Amino acid sequence: MLKKSLLVGGLATMMLVTGCQLPEQGQTLQRTSNYDSHQPNGGYSPINQVNATDDYNHFGYSRYERELVMRGNQEVIPVIDRERLSDAVTRMVLTNDVISEAGTLVTDKYVLVAYDAQADNREYVADQVKRSALSIVPRYYEVYISDNHDHFDEIERFQHLTSATSDIERTIEQTIQMMQLESPQGQYNENTDDNINIMQSKQRRLMDR
Repeated sequence: MLKKSLLVGGLATMMLVTGCQLPEQGQTLQRTSNYDSHQPNGGYSPINQVNATDDYNHFGYSRYERELVMRGNQEVIPVIDRERLSDAVTRMVLTNDVISEAGTLVTDKYVLVAYDAQADNREYVADQVKRSALSIVPRYYEVYISDNHDHFDEIERFQHLTSATSDIERTIEQTIQMMQLESPQGQYNENTDDNINIMQSKQRRLMDR
């Protein structure tokens, strides 16, 4: 019997960092390699593993004066460290007991997750994997998943590319189409799943398949 994983701490795993850097061409949010030693935490606000911090229960709080953050006539742009976000999504997906392996690609607007599941009920597992990813990523991201092992290689080939790579969006969208055709995408619906009764009813239907 499949155990329903508890998706805890989604908001705590948001990898927002602040860097004085202009966005990539055509993008407003991006991964940044900027490092500002004058900012708290050396310029980063990373997600920590439980064993990597003395007190992981602390709240987060920041306060700045506009003159300081706008110094030099450069906008301070909230950005996402895509490497850390992909790591966090992968680890969250693996909290589902039936998932033995997972890999995640994070682009400027897509999150692609490949996973291996030791279970027969693909629809139910897909729903859990989709929820795991959505519990972490910013709401503007589109999440696509696949339990086809071949898609590990498909998404891995993009890992060293950037949003500025020629024709990259068309290539990624072709991969997304394959993932949608070959694997269930989960039945998460943000308009109804906040209702616990609707969600539980749907979960029972999925488990009965």
